[in-house]
Amino acid sequence: MTTSVPVPALDRDLIGKLRADAIASRWSVEHLQTVLSAAALDALMRDSRLPALVELAEQEDPAATLTRFFILGVPARASALDQALPSLGALGLEALGLAAAIDEADAIDEADAILALPRLCAKRVGAQEATARPATTVPAMTDPSGEAPGSVEASDPWMRALFDLRPHAATTPDGDHEWWVASDLSEVQTGKPLCDDHVLGIGGATLTLLEMTVRESVESALDVGCGCGIQALYLATHANRVVATDLSARACALTQFNAALNEVTIDVREGSLFEPVEGETFDLIVTNPPFVITPDSVRGAAGLFEYRDGGMDRDNLVRAVLREAPGCMAPGGTLQMLANWEIPADRDPDTQWSGRVDEWLEGLPVDAWVVQRDVLDPARYVDMWIRDSGGQLMDRADYERAFTSWLADFRRAGTGAIGMGFVALRKLDEAEAASGGRRAYDLSLDGRVPRGADVSWALTSLRGPQLWDTALTRASDVREERHYVPGSADPELLILHQGGGLGRSVPVSSAVSAVVGASDGELTVGQIAAAVATLTGDEAQQVREEVEAPLRDLIRWGFLTF
Repeated sequence: MTTSVPVPALDRDLIGKLRADAIASRWSVEHLQTVLSAAALDALMRDSRLPALVELAEQEDPAATLTRFFILGVPARASALDQALPSLGALGLEALGLAAAIDEADAIDEADAILALPRLCAKRVGAQEATARPATTVPAMTDPSGEAPGSVEASDPWMRALFDLRPHAATTPDGDHEWWVASDLSEVQTGKPLCDDHVLGIGGATLTLLEMTVRESVESALDVGCGCGIQALYLATHANRVVATDLSARACALTQFNAALNEVTIDVREGSLFEPVEGETFDLIVTNPPFVITPDSVRGAAGLFEYRDGGMDRDNLVRAVLREAPGCMAPGGTLQMLANWEIPADRDPDTQWSGRVDEWLEGLPVDAWVVQRDVLDPARYVDMWIRDSGGQLMDRADYERAFTSWLADFRRAGTGAIGMGFVALRKLDEAEAASGGRRAYDLSLDGRVPRGADVSWALTSLRGPQLWDTALTRASDVREERHYVPGSADPELLILHQGGGLGRSVPVSSAVSAVVGASDGELTVGQIAAAVATLTGDEAQQVREEVEAPLRDLIRWGFLTF
């Protein structure tokens, strides 16, 4: 493993200058959308920097300089950073621990390793060839002001970014926000394996949790496993008090830095899971915990990646979170988390996947909505997480050794598949808990991430009124698709489509279709079911039995509301 660089300094004066300069330089998501194509921005989200590098090669505005330096990993002259950050300057970046001076030779070597940089390097240092090595004297440089090339002063060294720093635009119920978020450099930026205490930036899983979090105003909120602190920043927009915890001292330090950089108050505490908040309760808890299932044999060989591996056996980290969370939830409070769970080899991963999670939730004073968005066989799961840790930098022998050891561990445990998805809990009050918690398990949401409102409604629906005495209202975006055999008067297949919400498409029976079609908030479900029975000649009880379960699903998914 490589050695981590020291964490950024919590110097609020210098941090304030960095913030002011970033604003003045228009280093924002909105501005980057004008200088980079949508394709290049999308590639950046996939950790592919080359399209952006090509598009920014000829641009010299401060935002372009900062993007190349912090996001694309291109070394820059101190003078260029002084221009982009006039209050802080290169020396201020160095004092904060965000950048460091590097040798001329190292700068050229790093430049040569980046595809689009020969053109940029030639412009900057006057190199005759992209592969040329610097002489003992300082090479010539083209001054950004347009003056003729001359000797570079020793006081204008090359600088390298020590952290990824990038703008992030957020829209929450209280308005729009422009933040800047620091995290550790990825292996794509450094060309080196990740450190054990690596702190991730804003990835796909982070964005998923951000989108599905309920954004109602609350008194208190908790981010468990805060990483770089992005979840806590969002929580601070609708919670009066925000606490963020992480086992990693490095993650806590970066969360504190990002809170200061964005002028947000967050109470950051180091410790495992809920230990730092023992005895406290919260209205909202969010967590993307380090749940990756890692055998001891792989930990011993590759080290413990704190950002993804909580050090517990099998999938017991998820179990620990679910079992401990209710003790830290206020009545009516919500927990939302990303998770994975093992599915035994003798169970169907599509129809029998929920047994393990159901055991974890047994006896807890909570209602639960659990969704399996994806399922991976052990080989795909192992390959994904080896690559996540920089497996592309491993030699073949090390990769195969880690892969086979990991796969053999799943085989010994009898694991046939690994489900991946999310869990949402609502803490019951004393009266509700007396009757036991209610749970709903759903498969894939057709690729659409539920929004906070969808999650809130799904949990609310589990405590809905008695079905037959309730007048339901069909959502305005629900449409019906009918398939006929040529010449037939009756449809062979009926499908209800949801235009908004979860965007689901659900095959239904003609009886269910009839109940949904008549649900305009006037008649109760019992009355409509009785009318359907009269029209079809079926027994009323038979109709009720046919429509009850599908209607409860349609309510939970937002096709119908009460």
